[in-house]
Amino acid sequence: MVSGPRTAQADDCDLVASVLAEAFTPDPIMAWAFPDEASRPRVLRAMFALVAEHLYLPVGASVVDDRGAVALWQPPDAPGEDSEEFWADHGDAFARAVEGQVERSIALGRATAAHHPPERHWYLPAIGVRTEAHGQGLGGAVLAHSLAAVDAAGEAAYLEATTPLSAALYARHGFAVTAEFVVDDSPPMWAMVRPGR
Repeated sequence: MVSGPRTAQADDCDLVASVLAEAFTPDPIMAWAFPDEASRPRVLRAMFALVAEHLYLPVGASVVDDRGAVALWQPPDAPGEDSEEFWADHGDAFARAVEGQVERSIALGRATAAHHPPERHWYLPAIGVRTEAHGQGLGGAVLAHSLAAVDAAGEAAYLEATTPLSAALYARHGFAVTAEFVVDDSPPMWAMVRPGR
């Protein structure tokens, strides 16, 4: 039986890390942050495992496990990758996970944090679908599952699109571009906000 989206649990960490690593290996921003093609899948898997375990699985994530789709969420007031507590507790582990490639990761984090809207909002730092499941509507399904909680709270949602294709998906779910920006010589990203409903 094919499953639908569900709320992720702590023991979904491996699923989350493997799906997001596969989804983000060809992503232009991740290719800029981690330019070595050979190590990028390994680095992304380790990085997503770390942040999923310590930041996102405890507070908000959706998965479609049998077909491989994941959305990570940071609710308002929950610590994120820019929190001092996270870096104090896990900074060394993060540096090991990304195999020392921290400069562009830190610059990326600072740039994206600067584009968050001032009002209370939910943040979508990562959403991905396994390659073989593309075109089946899973990205939209896992996004809609998460947005149900956002709408129940009546709050805004925010994300950064890293490709025109992903920006189009988010636009179909009510997100609108508020800024286009780059980090140093990176490819462009689009800050997108969905007002509270």
